Amino acid sequence: MFWKRFAESATGLLNRYQYDPFFRTECNILGLQVAFALVILGLVGTSFNLLYHDLSSAIVRGIQEGIAQGNIDTLGSSIIERTQAIRSQNIFTLIAVIVLTTVLFSYIITRVTLAPARNALASQKQFIGNIAHELRTPLSVIKTNTEVSLLDEKVTDDIRETLHSNIEELDRLSEIINNLLSLSTLVRPERIEFTAVDLGTIVSDTVQKFSQLAKRNEHQVTVRKSPDAIVWGNATALQQIVSNLLKNAIAYTPRAGAIRITVEPSVNNQVECMIQDSGIGIARKDLFRIFEPFYRADPSRTRGAGLSGQGGSGLGLTIVSELVKMHQGRITIRSGIGRGTSVSILFPGIAHRHTIGHEVESKNNLSEIAVDFQQR
Repeated sequence: MFWKRFAESATGLLNRYQYDPFFRTECNILGLQVAFALVILGLVGTSFNLLYHDLSSAIVRGIQEGIAQGNIDTLGSSIIERTQAIRSQNIFTLIAVIVLTTVLFSYIITRVTLAPARNALASQKQFIGNIAHELRTPLSVIKTNTEVSLLDEKVTDDIRETLHSNIEELDRLSEIINNLLSLSTLVRPERIEFTAVDLGTIVSDTVQKFSQLAKRNEHQVTVRKSPDAIVWGNATALQQIVSNLLKNAIAYTPRAGAIRITVEPSVNNQVECMIQDSGIGIARKDLFRIFEPFYRADPSRTRGAGLSGQGGSGLGLTIVSELVKMHQGRITIRSGIGRGTSVSILFPGIAHRHTIGHEVESKNNLSEIAVDFQQR
């Protein structure tokens, strides 16, 4: 009876170890801790055995040499010096071995501990990417059918308004899906190709892309860029970074507000892209969480998005931070309620392209264009 229960318990634990990653991690960490303790005990025991052997040999050799030389008076001090040197050497060796062993086991334990979370995160992003791909086709079919229905002249005004509203929501869903696919792509950044890219051209194309949206809200968009703004990156990813930031600036800037974009060289062979707006700003309590996926600020800021007629997905800044990280850049956001928002991104430039002196010289050679969409 006892052995039957023991076998059932052992089988249950083995099954749980096989299928429960967190239980498996706990067992692995426990085993590593036990192995670490045994290794330390073995090192200490071996060290003491070697120390005892070396001390015994040193004492015997010291006595033999003292007798052979007939110098019995200095025999004690000679043996003491030898034993102290051997003891110091063994202690330092033992400390070094214990430190290296501790570092090695700590690294292994850390890897084992984080493995389930790392695998779960990768599986989650892969799952999101697969679902997003599957949703694109039915959404495209629904949008196409809705647009075809709008072509019918017999559709009443109420139904037509409803269909237009459906198309807007379908566009919003498509934007969320595209953002989810972008996050899924970032799981494998090694697949993204990097080349020399003119960041000034990226900014100009993006401003042109959102010109109608800015015009609808009567925004004044000013672009100031340097002719020497070549960065090492991916053109599609850089365009997405600028697009997400500019779209946020337009969305959260009141009607007839101002948006300023600057692209210029910076120190340490970097290129800075700064987007400033005169919008409603971000509260301090929200500023530290804006890079979290699906995080939405307080209702007052969310209502501000209605100024542009664009609803946010809560993923735009998350994607921006991941793309900046992928480019080994740095992003800084300064904001305050009612004081607008300033976003600064530093991208690595092309190595050995110019020195700091040329960077300063280029800053004085910036070109500037102002696009004013305010109604006259």
